[in-house]
Amino acid sequence: MVSVQFILAIGGRKEKLQILKNSTSIGELDWKKITPDENYDWINQRDKNYQKYSPLIGQEHSVFVNSGVGIQSNRDVWVTGYSKSRVISNVKRMISNYNKEVSNLSNNVGYKLNNDSSYIKWTSELKSKAQKGIKMDFMPEQVFVYMYRPFVKKWLFYDKNLVHRPGKYKQTWGKNNQALVTIGRGSNKNFSAYITDKLPDVQLLMNCQVMLRYDNSNSETDLFVYHDNVNQSFADKLGLSANDTFAYVYGLLNSPEYQQKYANDLKKDLARIPVVANKEKYVEVGKKLMDLHINYEEVPVYEGVQIVSHENPSYVVKKMKFGKKRDAESGKFKKDKSTIIFNSDITIKDIPEKAYEYVVNGRSAIEWIMDQYQVKTDKESGITDDPNDFSDDPKYIFNLLLRIINVSLQTVDLVNSLPKLEIIE
Repeated sequence: MVSVQFILAIGGRKEKLQILKNSTSIGELDWKKITPDENYDWINQRDKNYQKYSPLIGQEHSVFVNSGVGIQSNRDVWVTGYSKSRVISNVKRMISNYNKEVSNLSNNVGYKLNNDSSYIKWTSELKSKAQKGIKMDFMPEQVFVYMYRPFVKKWLFYDKNLVHRPGKYKQTWGKNNQALVTIGRGSNKNFSAYITDKLPDVQLLMNCQVMLRYDNSNSETDLFVYHDNVNQSFADKLGLSANDTFAYVYGLLNSPEYQQKYANDLKKDLARIPVVANKEKYVEVGKKLMDLHINYEEVPVYEGVQIVSHENPSYVVKKMKFGKKRDAESGKFKKDKSTIIFNSDITIKDIPEKAYEYVVNGRSAIEWIMDQYQVKTDKESGITDDPNDFSDDPKYIFNLLLRIINVSLQTVDLVNSLPKLEIIE
């Protein structure tokens, strides 16, 4: 006998259909009544105590005073890229084309906008501006590096006319700031938290929620003043300074036990922060994780791998891929994650399996590097984004991959060093 609860809660669509297929009638199934809880959840029910904890945002006694979402351009191909000069060139071309369309609209009755994707990327907001006769200028100071994906930086043209949802970072960021980023509400991915000292893209983590360390939005001058965005009442509740509270939150959010215990809650709502025993240890680990994840480009390369290369190898990347090995039982070849073929000249072997345990936004940190640092050409616009253009150092991507292996291993050790999750309140 198989219970309906088992059918609903375990396995994917194929497994569930197979259970029903193997039964000659529904009378063979061991039906069990399922009652929704106070949150109206039928399955994957949330923890009853979870709502008692302090929310990250949204209430008087939240952990953070203000929050936002990541930057959403809706035209990444045009306004972001690994090459600063190409981003500038693409943006200048698009602005020039846009201004031509504005002129055509004003000088030709009944003119229809050019919708060729290789000419311009329209959004409803941009069409509205064009129809109002609003022209644009290119502002070179608007181009800077931001955090596009985990451990992946790109150049961004950050202008409200070409970025669909820019957020209020020009008012709130200031300088020397940090952003604690979590997966947004309703994600189908397991919970993740990430820290960066760069402005975040909305898909840095899926539909990400952003909590800044400092918030300059209420400053009366253009000079940056360090306004704490950590709620003092929550810091007092913990008995910690604002800096230690920020680190405590990051340490806790990266706790595997916390993520597992509240997995159902974290998929349906933003994180809530309880007070736990041994909070000083969470502060300690949180600070180490913050330093590791923010300063990942300065982490030493991992030396425990074997590098197989040609003499005077090229470090240019087109697309990294895993090696393959023959399965002893089936005789078929399968993916071998201990080996990464960097390019036709270089292969990296003996990558520890443990390094893949650090997963952020549904993918290991190593696989984010492999996925993002490849040459891509957008079919609609014809624009090519080449990661080899990001740095003047020809070994930047190669060393980055080795650094992220080290970052991953250290992260796994740090989160595993956290004490048992003992909730005080």
